[in-house]
Amino acid sequence: MRKLAFIPTREAKERPIQTFLEEAGWTVHYIIKDSIFDAYTSAIKEHDLMAKDRVIMCHDDIEVLTNVDAFNAIIDKELEDNTGFLGIAGPVRLNKTGCWWHGLGKEFPHPECFLRGHVFHGKTIHECYPTYYGGFGEAEVVDGLFMVTTGATLHNIKTQMPEEFVSKWDYYDMYYSYQAQLKGRKNKVVPISILHHSPGEGALSEEWNKNREQFLQMYGKKFVDITLPAQAQLPAQA
Repeated sequence: MRKLAFIPTREAKERPIQTFLEEAGWTVHYIIKDSIFDAYTSAIKEHDLMAKDRVIMCHDDIEVLTNVDAFNAIIDKELEDNTGFLGIAGPVRLNKTGCWWHGLGKEFPHPECFLRGHVFHGKTIHECYPTYYGGFGEAEVVDGLFMVTTGATLHNIKTQMPEEFVSKWDYYDMYYSYQAQLKGRKNKVVPISILHHSPGEGALSEEWNKNREQFLQMYGKKFVDITLPAQAQLPAQA
């Protein structure tokens, strides 16, 4: 069993996430492509993934705040044979907007809580703020900021960009993790703390919205209606 990290990036240089993952025993591979779908698809093929290989798929502008021992222990415990993707944020059920984070305002322990996880945002740990979505456990999909999976799951889903999508960088996480869920694999949000140096401003762009609309065309009939809080309360994605 190998422990590999695939990190799409525009420039392969040492970053905090690389230093942490290597200390934790993971082999880091930066992937420079003009599409995140191509990045992950090519990495899967290039490294000839075996079923039991463990794979981290994450952004390059993050830091892990959980210590190394706890980080590996959480993954060891939660990554089971029937796991699709582990993530750090996501919804118990996707709603008909296709935006997993719509529902903030009913955080755990609110009885109607249907979001999970948390993310810190900011340039440094000294200048950051937390976004708390909810508790931890099974989720229908997980956000692509940080995901952990296996070779078995990646070989069981389609990773190339669907022809219907327009943006080469958006909705890959929903597409991947929702496919895994449909194949009977369980996605889970786990208590790993991540600092994201970006506030997730790519969400709500025109290209992002076109991918959202196509994703809804593909799967939206299965999603549920929810009562959303005021639009002003809805944050950007993780």
